[in-house]
Amino acid sequence: MEPIRRSQLERNISSATVEFMDTGETKNLETKYNSYCHFFEAFQVENDTIKLRLDWSDLDENGYPTLDADFFDSQTGKKHPLKSERGNAHHTPTINSKERSYEWKFKNCKRHFKIKVCWTVSITESMNVADSCSAEVIQAGERIVDF
Repeated sequence: MEPIRRSQLERNISSATVEFMDTGETKNLETKYNSYCHFFEAFQVENDTIKLRLDWSDLDENGYPTLDADFFDSQTGKKHPLKSERGNAHHTPTINSKERSYEWKFKNCKRHFKIKVCWTVSITESMNVADSCSAEVIQAGERIVDF
């Protein structure tokens, strides 16, 4: 699979859904205009607000999107630098080469989930029809009209 570039996401994928393996909960992932990512709902881990996204422009060794995490201070909203624990949790590849399955870990939080994707299909069909017809009218053994 080739990486998806800006403005190609909506043309190639109609929807993406996350299924959390620990709870069985499923949620539709969001997109943003002119982006190549699907976005999760933000959640809290201690003093960090975490925003996960599937980055379709950065495919892992299995050909699936890399899971990226951004970390924000829950009080100020300022983005935390990607150092130590945050840096280790920033990029997450899939854990199974046969499906889009991820296990994201940060501090005391561990989330295992699968991603289901509905791809769009574009079909171009062309059809050519040719028809030929001839007729002959014969009356009493004489040829009268030829079309």
